[in-house]
Amino acid sequence: MNSSAYDTIRRPKAIITPFNTNSIHLRNPWTLAFWSLLYPGFGHISNGFIGKGFLLFTGETLINYKSHLNLAILYSFNGAFQEATQILNIHFFIIYCSVLVFAIWDSYQLTVECNKLSILADREHAVISPTRLSGIGLNSLDKRNPWVSVAWSMFLPGLGHMYNGLTVLSAIIFIIVSGIIFASHGLEAIMYTLWGDFSQARSVLDWQWFINLPSIYGFAAWDAYVKTVEFNKLFDIEQAQYFKSAYRGHSLKIPFPPRGG
Repeated sequence: MNSSAYDTIRRPKAIITPFNTNSIHLRNPWTLAFWSLLYPGFGHISNGFIGKGFLLFTGETLINYKSHLNLAILYSFNGAFQEATQILNIHFFIIYCSVLVFAIWDSYQLTVECNKLSILADREHAVISPTRLSGIGLNSLDKRNPWVSVAWSMFLPGLGHMYNGLTVLSAIIFIIVSGIIFASHGLEAIMYTLWGDFSQARSVLDWQWFINLPSIYGFAAWDAYVKTVEFNKLFDIEQAQYFKSAYRGHSLKIPFPPRGG
């Protein structure tokens, strides 16, 4: 199905390009709100609003850095509340809170609206094109193992999405995570840890950047798992649509005789 054919579908269930797949399905609005609370932009990215999600994510990352919020959290966990208060830039912190509240509210509202569109698309039996091919790319629906996508995401965020055929999303995640790992000196800390020099590993690590990584790893693994499960459902829906249209009547002759017949 070409791009012009997609325009004839009033409420599409999924759009597949050679480098990305975007679909709507039922989601829990509170789950997406939680991910936006954990880090603004996550809820939008999971909902398929990649541009808006990464705009929020990048903006909040820069504001977080300028406000020294992660260092303040680190000091607070260690009981050094006075140091946390002194290091926190209150001006950027207020901006951070404002964007955070908007991201939570907006991701919740978008999830509710997408759920309505998903129900309408199911009722209208929106046609799904399972394969898109171009001169430099190929993407298709297929049955994949959700835990394989989780394993690759834990190895490096973005690889689980690439396993699902989400090349564009995977590249963006990979670039951002690589930049944060580089800025946090995480690889150097791992090297010193493997050598048993734990004090040097702690001293070389930039905690302001490093604290971002656990939430990114967690989100990447969760989102890759959910997308694998939902794409598997799309594969089943598309096959059911094809069989209903191709083998609609009982009197229709089967193209090939059964074995032994």
